[in-house]
Amino acid sequence: MPLVRLALAQINVVVGALDANVAAIQRAQRLAEDAHADLVITPELALTGYPPEDLLLKEGFLEATELSLRQLGSTTTSTALVVGTPITNRDRLVNLAPTLDARHEADNLGRRSEPSANALVVFAHGQEQIVASKRLLPNYDVFDEQRYFRSGSGPLAMINVHGVSVGLLVCEDIWVSGPALELSREGARLVVVSNASPFARGRREEREAMIRERAIETRCAIAYVNMVGGQDELVFDGQSFVVNSRGDVIARAGAFVEELLIVDLHLPQSHAGTSIRLLEEHREPVALSLADVKSPVHEVYLALVTGTRDYLHKNGFTSAVINLSGGVDSALVTAIAVDALGADNVRCFALPSRYSSDHSLLDAQDLAQRVGVQLTTMSIDDAHRVLGETLSISLGSSPVGLTDENLQSRIRGLMLMALSNATGAIALTTGNKSELATGYFTLYGDSVGGFAVIKDVSKTLVYELCAWRNEQARARNESEPIPAAILTKAPSAELRPDQRDDQSLPPYDELDPIIEHYVEGDATAQQLIDAGHDRALVEKVVRLIDLSEYKRRQMPPGVRVSSKAFGKDRRMPITNAFRTPSS
Repeated sequence: MPLVRLALAQINVVVGALDANVAAIQRAQRLAEDAHADLVITPELALTGYPPEDLLLKEGFLEATELSLRQLGSTTTSTALVVGTPITNRDRLVNLAPTLDARHEADNLGRRSEPSANALVVFAHGQEQIVASKRLLPNYDVFDEQRYFRSGSGPLAMINVHGVSVGLLVCEDIWVSGPALELSREGARLVVVSNASPFARGRREEREAMIRERAIETRCAIAYVNMVGGQDELVFDGQSFVVNSRGDVIARAGAFVEELLIVDLHLPQSHAGTSIRLLEEHREPVALSLADVKSPVHEVYLALVTGTRDYLHKNGFTSAVINLSGGVDSALVTAIAVDALGADNVRCFALPSRYSSDHSLLDAQDLAQRVGVQLTTMSIDDAHRVLGETLSISLGSSPVGLTDENLQSRIRGLMLMALSNATGAIALTTGNKSELATGYFTLYGDSVGGFAVIKDVSKTLVYELCAWRNEQARARNESEPIPAAILTKAPSAELRPDQRDDQSLPPYDELDPIIEHYVEGDATAQQLIDAGHDRALVEKVVRLIDLSEYKRRQMPPGVRVSSKAFGKDRRMPITNAFRTPSS
C-alpha cells in the first residue's frame, strides 16, 4: 500500500500578526520538507490566528491576508502545504453555497463585501491546488462563526497523494457524521481535519472519543491537527493526534507545546480527488510519537500557565505585579506567574491593613522566598485612616461595615495599579470563580488589573492545583512553592477582625458543585434541589449569582478552563428580572 507521510503543524500563532504567522508556518513547512513529508497541515485559520473576530469585517485585513497567503503559496515545493485561512473569492471554492442564506443577507446589510469562507488552501510547487471551505459554522459557547463566515455546500474537497484519496475538513465538520461519511463514500481513505479547538477540562478525551467513532464508521484514518497557545481568554492545548481506521490513537503531540508531529500511514489506493504531484522517493520509516496523557489537574495548570504567558507576551508585557496577601488564591497566581514568566519578571507586594494577621504576612514572605520573587511590604493604614476621615465629612461618621471593608480593598487596587503604571508591568488579579459567581469581591478593589489568571477556577480546584504543583516540586526534589500553612488555614479576606469566608459564603465543597451545575450546566434551582442540594442553600447561591452579573461584566479577561466561563460564552443580561423558580 502507498505511504503517505503527514506533518501536523501544531503551532502558536497571534491573531492579526500576518507576517509573524507566515514565518511560523514557513518554519513548520521547512521542517516538514526536511522530514520528506508529503503534506504539512496547519490549524484552522492559522494564517490569521483564531478567532480573528471583527477583523474579518475589515476589507483591509482580508486584502492583507490574501497577500500573505500568496506569499506562503509561492514558497512551497514538493511538500504540499495545507493552510487554514479566510477566503473571499467565491470562484476559488470547491464547496461553497451558490447563494447567501437569509441570515447572511441580513447580517451583510451595510457591508461592502459578503462574508468570507473559513477555508483550507492546498499549495504545492508554488501553485494553488484546491480550496475547501467549512460547512458547519458553530454558533455556541465561545464560537460566533455565523457572524463572519458563509457556509460551504456541495461536493467536499479531496486531494490525491500517491494514489491515496485524502479528504479535507475544518473543525466542526468532523463533529457530525455527515461530511466524513460523504468523503468516505466518495473514496477517501484518509481524512485530514484542521482545528482551532479551545481547551476545557476533559476536552481531550471528548475529542479522541469522537474521532474514534468517526474512524470506525467511515473506515478511514483521521489526522486531527489542533492549534496551541493563548488568545485573550481562550487557550488552545494542541494535543493533535492521528487514529487508524479502527479508531486506535497511533500518534499524539504534546499538550500546550508547539510541535511538528510526523506520521507515516500506509493506506489503500483510491483514485478520487484532485491529484497533487509530489516526489515519490524511498524514505526510511519514522517512529510514531505518542505523547503521554496528562491528568486533568495537570492540564488545567498548563492551560493557566500558557494562557497567562501568551496574554502578556502577545500584548507586549514582559512582567507582572501581584498583591500577595498570604492567602491561597494569590499564592497560586504567583506560582503560575513565575512558571509563565520567570521569577525575575514577577514582583509581589504585601499591602497589610490593621486587620491583616501576622501569620498572613509571614506566609507571604515564605512563599516569596520559595519561588524567588521580590516582595515589598507597604502598609495601607495611613491611607485608610485619611480616606476614612475624609469620608466622615459627608457620612457624618467614619465608614463602617461593608463600606469600610471595601475601602481597604480599593486602596490596595489603587496602589497596585499605580505600581503597574510606574513600572509598565501588568497587574494580575487573584479572584477565583467561586468569588466571581457569588459577587464576593470588591469592584475597583481586588478586581482591578489587566488579567484575571484564575477567574475560571473554583476555590476547590484552587486547592487541587496548589497540591499538584507542590507534588511536582517534590518529584523534582525542589522546595514546595506553596507553604503548608497557606493550604491549611481558613480562607479570609481579613477586612475586619476574625473574618472568615464561611461567615459570608457556604463551605466551598457545598458551594462549588452548585455553581458548576447552575453556571456551566444551566441547571435550574429546582433541578439542583431535586438532585439533593439543600433548598435554602440553592436559593441563596442562585440569588447571589443572578445579582452579581453587573460586577462580573467589569472584570478583566482571564483563562478559560471550564466548559463555560464568565466571559464570551456566558452572556446573561445585567438588567434581568427573571428569577429561577423553585417549588
